[in-house]
Formats: sequence, C-alpha cells, structure tokens
Amino acid sequence: MKLNKLEIYNFLSIKEAVVDFDSYGNLVRIIGKNFDTKPRSSNGAGKSSIIEAVMFALFGKTIRKTNDKSLKNYRTKGKCRVVLTVNGDTVIERIKKAPMLSVTVGDENCTQESIQATQKYLEQILNINHNVFLASIVFGQGNTTNFLSATPEEKRAIIQNFLSVGDLFKNRSVIKSLKSKYLQEKKLNLTLLSNGTNKIDKLQNKLKKLRALKKVSKSYLSSEKYKFIFGKTLSEIQEHERAHHEKDLEYERTMTHRDVLRERILQTHSMIKNLQDANCEHCGKLSHMNWGKVQDLEVKVQGWSTEERGLVKTVTALAKEVDSLQIPVTTEDFETIERFKEIDTEVKILSAQQKEEKKSVRKYGDLTTAAQKSYDLMKFWEHAFSEAGLIKYVIRNILEYMNERCNSYLSTLTKGNFVIKFDDSLSEELYNDGVMCHFESLSGGEKKRVSLAVMLGLNDLLLLTGKDRSNIIFFDEVADSLDDDGVKGLIELIHQLTKHKKLFLITHNEYLTSLLEEYSETLTVSKRKNITKITK
Repeated sequence: MKLNKLEIYNFLSIKEAVVDFDSYGNLVRIIGKNFDTKPRSSNGAGKSSIIEAVMFALFGKTIRKTNDKSLKNYRTKGKCRVVLTVNGDTVIERIKKAPMLSVTVGDENCTQESIQATQKYLEQILNINHNVFLASIVFGQGNTTNFLSATPEEKRAIIQNFLSVGDLFKNRSVIKSLKSKYLQEKKLNLTLLSNGTNKIDKLQNKLKKLRALKKVSKSYLSSEKYKFIFGKTLSEIQEHERAHHEKDLEYERTMTHRDVLRERILQTHSMIKNLQDANCEHCGKLSHMNWGKVQDLEVKVQGWSTEERGLVKTVTALAKEVDSLQIPVTTEDFETIERFKEIDTEVKILSAQQKEEKKSVRKYGDLTTAAQKSYDLMKFWEHAFSEAGLIKYVIRNILEYMNERCNSYLSTLTKGNFVIKFDDSLSEELYNDGVMCHFESLSGGEKKRVSLAVMLGLNDLLLLTGKDRSNIIFFDEVADSLDDDGVKGLIELIHQLTKHKKLFLITHNEYLTSLLEEYSETLTVSKRKNITKITK
C-alpha cells in the first residue's frame, strides 16, 4: 500500500488540509507551533493528527482511541471528512456523520452494501488491516509496546495477518467445509449403496422364485391343457364349457330315450310271444283276435326298432361331440397357465431392473470411494493448513528472518547490547549483555529502543511478503526517553531507513531536529485559536 495524498476536513483541530505524500522526499520532519500556549511550543499543535487522519480513513479508528464525539472539529462548519488516495488510483473517503465510507478504484465505485462490508473489501484489496498497520507502519506514543505487550495468541494473529496467513486459515475453512461436504456425500452414497444392494437381493429372490416356477411351467405349458387354453380367453373357455354341458345333457336325454325304447321293444316282444303262445284250445292255432294284436304290436316294434337304431346313431354322434367338447381345464388351471404365460415377461422386467440396480450400485460404490478419497485428501490438507501444519512451518521459517531483522535494528540502536529472539510460540527471549531479562524491567528509553527495533523488524517482514504494501513509516515522538547516545543510534537508523522508504518524523526533540535538519524536508503544523493548519 502506497500513500499518495491525504485530504482532511474538520477533523480534530484541523479545518482543512492537504498532505501530498508523493511531493516529499524520504525524510520529512513534522514540527509544530502552538500559538495558543505560552510560551509557544510544539506540543498540542496537532502533529499527530496527520497519522490519526490516515488511520481514520483506512480503518475508522485512531491510535489514541479518541472519543468519537471529539473527532469532529465543532469550531468549524462542515462534515468531519477524510479522503485518502493510495496506490495511485484508489480513493478512500470516510465521513464521521452519517457515517459513510466509500471506495473508488480508478473509475469503478467499489463501495459495498454496508460500511462493514466496504471495510472488509478495503482491507482485502490493500492487503493490510488495523493491527498490521499499527504494528509495522506507525511508531507512536500510544503504541510503544503494542507488539511486545501482546499475548502470544495476539502476536500470532498479528504475524498471521502480516503474512496473509489468514488466507491459509480461509483455505482451511474452505477445506473443512469441503471435508464436511465429502463426508455427507459418502454417507448419502453409502445409504444409496445399501438401498441398492437390498433391492438387488429382493429382486434376486423374486427371480429365483420365478425361475423355479418357470421350470414347472415348461411341462405345464407343453400339456394338452395349455394347447387347449392357448389363444383363448376365459369367457371363451366358459362358453365352451357351457356348450359341452348342453351337449352332454342332450346325450343323456337321448340315451334315456333309447333305453326307454329298448325296454318298450323288449316288453312288446314279450307280449307278442305271450299272444303267440296262447293258441286256440280247439284248433291249436293263433286266434284271429290275437293275430291282429300281434300284427299291431309287430308294427309298433318295427317302428320303435327303427327309431332305436336312429337313436343309437344319434348317441354315438353325441358321444363324439361330448368328447370333442370335453373341457380338460378348470378356471384354476386357466389362471395358473395365464400366470405361467406372464413369467417370461416378468423375468425380463425384473432382470432389467436388477441390471440397472447393479449399475447404480457400482456407481454409488465408485462415488463412495471417490468421496472417501476426497474426504481423506481434505483431512490431510486440513491438517496441513492447521496451526500444527503449514502455518507452523511458515511462521517458524519467517521467525528466523524476523529475529535477524529485529536484532539488526537493535544492534544499531543499542550498540549490540540487546538481543531478542522470538520462539515458535512467539514468546520473546530478551538478553542484555548476554543476560536474560524481562521487557517490563527495562527503563523507558530501553523499552522504546527494543519496541522500535521490533516494529521495524515487523515492517521488513511486511515488505518481504509484498514490496508495495507500504512506502511510508510514521515515527511519533520516537526520541522521547532517549539519551544522547540513544538519539545518535536513532539518527544512524533513520539514515538506513530513508535509503529505501519515506519516513515522516514527528518530534519536538531539538537535538534530534538539529542533527537531521540538513537531511530532511519540513512539514509545519501550526495551531492558532484551536484551528490547526498544515504547511510545507
């Protein structure tokens, strides 16, 4: 992130001011003149308001946690408004009242649906957040021990933000979500696989029974019954049965009639014989009367015999018809045969279903295996992106660089007396002339030098992860609590820093100012009647 231009309106004690960072060299002293105090001094002029304005524009916060109500300059009219241009074409505008935050990149308005969303977007495109900015770009009165006084967890969070390790956590979050997704897919596919297997088993059992019936049906379907039934409907068979029954009744009636005639003929023959046997006592011959009777009876017998012979022929014919109409099946037989006729079709249908289910089972099996593999892979990457994995590896490796840079600056500031080392947990070990000591036990000047060295080490770490993330460092009263030797070390450090970046130095230390005067440009902050003006 490169700061290009800052516009301030009615912010703190400033009515209106413009700071063109691009127009300055690499070392700028910010000095103050407070005309509202006697004697006139640098204190209270509003020098730090420049840094506060940058912080407010970027994050809606100030270093010294100024009361929100006091941000607005109520001695002036108009909105409390700050406009910051960064990276050449990104314009950030923040207004206190309303409140409002807008972001424009080139000609594109990138303002989101809410201030929170816009803030998140802003920090993403700038690749920096409040903690990173405060820990590595600003060394001020209010954050002297910002990093060193933080807990190991807080330090780790800052380092992770520095290194965009947050992206690794985002990856881990995505990976965790994917792992959960693949686990659910696996469970679903296992359920579908189980259901499919059960369906196959049920279909197999049905097919087994059908194929057993099919074996039985083969002999059944080759029988006379099948031949008779084939191509006929149940109603046709029932009609055939009715015709057979009627013909059988006709046969029985004819047989009965034939038998009656036979009995009648036999009886008549007996009568004729009796008449013939009853001869006349006198002449031994058939009487005329009996002869007549015999003649009548013989005529009747002849007729009946003729009729009987016809009935025999009819009976024979009817017997043949009855035999031809004989029903070899029952309704149950018909239903059985019809069921047998359906078996082939049903077997084909069930076989096709089983084939499809087997395909589905294979598919769900493959999907389950794939989901398991994906789950295992995500489980691996989840660990890789965990605190114990890649993140730990990254932090461990960059700590060597950070320790080296911190001690390089510390050597300049303390003539090699102090050495600091951060371990994997980001707990620091501090040594003074080879003897371990605690930060809190140091003097004010020693604390400032150690804190400054750590801040600059963090700034180098910031540059390591992206050369264009920052072009400016702010020092606010960095010389406070430093003795002359400390100031000389600071001067040497400033010369090192300004070789490759811009340093805006707020100070009222006259000794420091005198030593830097010929090497620096001056930005003057003056305050009169509680209104601050900024001039170059």
